[in-house]
Amino acid sequence: MRDVLYIDDLVKAYDLFVNSNLKQAVFNIGGGSENTLSLLELLDLLEALTGKRTRISYSEWRPSDQKVYISDISQLRKKLEWRPEVTPEEGVQKLVKWVRELFL
Repeated sequence: MRDVLYIDDLVKAYDLFVNSNLKQAVFNIGGGSENTLSLLELLDLLEALTGKRTRISYSEWRPSDQKVYISDISQLRKKLEWRPEVTPEEGVQKLVKWVRELFL
């Protein structure tokens, strides 16, 4: 499971910071706990949108693998009143549409 963030939301966060009164800050940025997606969920979404399924193979976990990563975006919410607006599903739909328009 990973949190995911659509690029438009990332750019909005940068814009909010640049236009804020903050002179400096360090923030975690990502989709947060409300915008998570597993790799299997991503593949299911891609299959639903494209009609194609990726072949999957599994290997043993490696010691350095992170099974779950979710960014703590509470400081961004608090100091810049920012939150992601594009859901993971909407983001994948937009990505598939963009790839189709560009390459197909």
